[in-house]
Formats: sequence, C-alpha cells, structure tokens
Amino acid sequence: MRDIFNDDELMGTFFYLIENAEEQDRCYIYRIKDGKPLRPSIIKGVPYPRLFDDLRDQHGGGDFQVMIRRGETMLLAGKLCIAPP
Repeated sequence: MRDIFNDDELMGTFFYLIENAEEQDRCYIYRIKDGKPLRPSIIKGVPYPRLFDDLRDQHGGGDFQVMIRRGETMLLAGKLCIAPP
C-alpha cells in the first residue's frame, strides 16, 4: 500500500479530492493494525476537508487505509499516518 505523504502525485490527488469532492464520491477509511486494514470502515461518505482533524481528534490518530471511489472507479487508494492529538 502506497503512503500518501511519500508520493507527490498521490498526495496531490488526495488533497484535490478532499477539497473538490463530488456528490457521488465515496471515501472509506479503515484503521490499520498489524499491517492489515480492520473492517468495517470507521468513516464512509463523501470526502471532506476536515478529514485529518477527525482522524486525529475523534479516532486518536494512527495508521489508516484510505480509498476514494467515484461509482465503480477507484480514484485513490493509499495509507495515511496521522499523529495522535
């Protein structure tokens, strides 16, 4: 799984998608434990700009798998590492 912050292209795409989400976009966030995403998702819905704040403040930071889809098309998949509050 590619780290979003270590890949300039992926990071640019991620920031664009959370700032310019379309109504049909869906963001799925899974906590990662022992290198594997835990199901079910902890966040599911339209991507939004305060995503980092919510992962830090409501979920205590850590490692997360992020997937953003538009219908059947995967727009982005990667790993986010968020510092704890």
